Amino acid sequence: MEIHKIWTEQCEAAKTVEGEFGFQKAIEYLVGEKFINFIEAAETDASFREEIPAFVAEIKLMFERWQLAVYLDKARTTAPFDPTAYDDPEDAEMDRQSELRQSANELLLVERARDWLLED
Repeated sequence: MEIHKIWTEQCEAAKTVEGEFGFQKAIEYLVGEKFINFIEAAETDASFREEIPAFVAEIKLMFERWQLAVYLDKARTTAPFDPTAYDDPEDAEMDRQSELRQSANELLLVERARDWLLED
């Protein structure tokens, strides 16, 4: 499948999501899931990198800048780690470190999305 077809189909799907489930679900789907995944794929695939400006332009047509800013301020936030949910302190520490790595990676992706979507 051609890369531009991926994001154009995702944008069309987001319009359907918005019509059926509302704005919040649409922005979560398109920006919080699909665009973030697209940016992640672009880290290792030049064909994805080349499509980012066009994808960004379409997202900016669908959502107002302030809507994107509000969403990105809260995107990918997680609940605090709870070590009391574990019986074994070693398991708790391994999971805590894993969650920290995952959260750091997600934060970097959200910041990249913010750079693309909120730049003037």
